[in-house]
Amino acid sequence: MKLKKLFNKKLLGVVLSLTLGISAVGCSTKSNVSSKNDKTIAVGAMQVPGTELFEHLKSEVEKEGYELEIVTFNDYTTPNTALADSEIDANLFQHRPYLNESIEKQGYDLTDVVRLYEVPLQAYSNKIKSFDELKSGDKFAIPNDPTNGSRALKILEDEGVIKLKEGVELSSAKDIIENKRNIEFIEADASQLPSLLQDVDAAFINGNFAAAAGLDANKQSIYSPEIDGTYENVLACRTEDLNSEKIEILKKILTSDESRSFLKEHYKGIIIPTF
Repeated sequence: MKLKKLFNKKLLGVVLSLTLGISAVGCSTKSNVSSKNDKTIAVGAMQVPGTELFEHLKSEVEKEGYELEIVTFNDYTTPNTALADSEIDANLFQHRPYLNESIEKQGYDLTDVVRLYEVPLQAYSNKIKSFDELKSGDKFAIPNDPTNGSRALKILEDEGVIKLKEGVELSSAKDIIENKRNIEFIEADASQLPSLLQDVDAAFINGNFAAAAGLDANKQSIYSPEIDGTYENVLACRTEDLNSEKIEILKKILTSDESRSFLKEHYKGIIIPTF
């Protein structure tokens, strides 16, 4: 009888241990955002302008009863992955064509919340003053991501520098079918383009990286496209959170007069508010 009782106690102990173990595993699978204090809004951004803008507006978020946690990224891939994986509540780093491409290719259930600013893809050079000065053997650096690389090449085609294969939605250097000036095109990560500028004759550089590198568009830009709304940068969130209080607060503060003034005064034409 004593042996039977002892066995039952041991069996109960094993069952409890397994139950607690399963409960612990279940807790550990919760997303990072859901396990945080519900009064924290986690946002992802590039240093320029996203992180700098969020830092400037942090106190405004606090007035709404929330703490703003800012995660700074250094590449264009990770922010959407982090958002889709619920590691952050929203991100601010991309224009709508890039977001749409990410959704289509990766299957992310993300959406844009509000259009905030446009960052013209300008061409910079320390050696020439216009595309007309490009000559045989010159090196031209462009972003290697499909949307911005194609954007740069389309500008060069419109300016008569090259001709692209027809029917290609997102062109790359391999789609150039006419290059009469025999220009060498270098495709590189957008973040590396400012450092490459000294080694090439010209480069298309995304505005956030141009601003971070201290480039002066008034002195070093040899081409700036007209703004038409196509490449407006947006605040993005998971589709299921679109009408949540956190996202509504971010939308309200990012489209405030304080936000607009900061973008206008701090970036001097490199980044242009559109709200």
